[in-house]
Amino acid sequence: MALSETQQAVEIINRAEHILITFSPHRSGDAVASALALTLYLEKLGKRVDVISSGFKLPGSLRFLPGAKRISSQTAALRKFIINLDLKNSELADLSYNVTPEKLEIYLTPKAGSFQSQNLTTKYSNFIYDLILVVDTPDLNALDELYQQNTEFFYDTTIINLDHSPANEHFGQVNMVNLNVPATADLVFDLMTALNPNLLDEDIATCLFTGLTSATRSFKTILVTPQTLERAGHLVNLGARREEVVQHLYRTKQLSTLKLWGRTLARLKSDPTRKLVWSLLQNEDFTKSGASEDELPGVIEELITNAPEAGTVVLLYELTPGQTSVYLHAGLGRQAADLLKPFNPSGDRATARAILAGQTLLEGEKKIIEHLKLALKPLE
Repeated sequence: MALSETQQAVEIINRAEHILITFSPHRSGDAVASALALTLYLEKLGKRVDVISSGFKLPGSLRFLPGAKRISSQTAALRKFIINLDLKNSELADLSYNVTPEKLEIYLTPKAGSFQSQNLTTKYSNFIYDLILVVDTPDLNALDELYQQNTEFFYDTTIINLDHSPANEHFGQVNMVNLNVPATADLVFDLMTALNPNLLDEDIATCLFTGLTSATRSFKTILVTPQTLERAGHLVNLGARREEVVQHLYRTKQLSTLKLWGRTLARLKSDPTRKLVWSLLQNEDFTKSGASEDELPGVIEELITNAPEAGTVVLLYELTPGQTSVYLHAGLGRQAADLLKPFNPSGDRATARAILAGQTLLEGEKKIIEHLKLALKPLE
């Protein structure tokens, strides 16, 4: 009898020693919380774990999560380069080296005779990780540099893929992909329960509850089911700090973010027939509000929460004169990166960014919105 995806994942994790957990840097909320929950849990299983997301910037609203500082935005070397020296015919008397910005020089002194070039060989070590867990990410390209600079590693290493999105490309050897749950945190909880439910503690439960809360916008989306609410209640019973989660996700906003949100609302435009909402932000809006580009996801979240007509949300902003930046959040059933495809975007299913060089803010608005109105079919 064939093993289920969950059973396969359990067997693979039990055999693994050093695990890499990763997610698209364009994700937040559910992805971050699920990755941290897995990190804390797998370490209690006795595994060595690293969590890496290339170029990821941790939103301020998620800094309260246990282990949040563990997420690295830099990719370390995944294996070592080894130089072998054959010592059969001459023993080594001394070894020294000199490092300059341009090169490494290694000095090898034999006890007798001399070393020849044929005495040297090189090779790579095995990859330091023997398992990859990819959470809440539709495809490997969405991992940006981590994947693009290490494709051989991803092809040679077993991948467990956990996601709830219909856009997921089932790129793993094991694909725990379930479209009937509202959050990847659901699947992480199922995996932990199958491995050992007794290892769930308050910190892990808090991370999982954060993932559920973020993905469902505090249990308000149409994807919420009675099972979702039951699971949330179970996590609270396990010690999830519900009030702390709600406080940081929905009740605590930086003053600069609120000011930037106000400036966004002042220029808000919409096309109700396409559930398309957009706004323009000038450089002085960032300066006067004291906000940074990193706070735009918080502005988007406020728009989605407070404007039911906001399906696809676009912020166009100009931080550099003559250059328009675009940040797009796709609505349900839409693909952010696909919507901006003609503009060479970075991103994934949910969010994408693009830069229009040589375009003023008004020129960029005209080009992007005209394109989106053609790409988005009017609602019946």
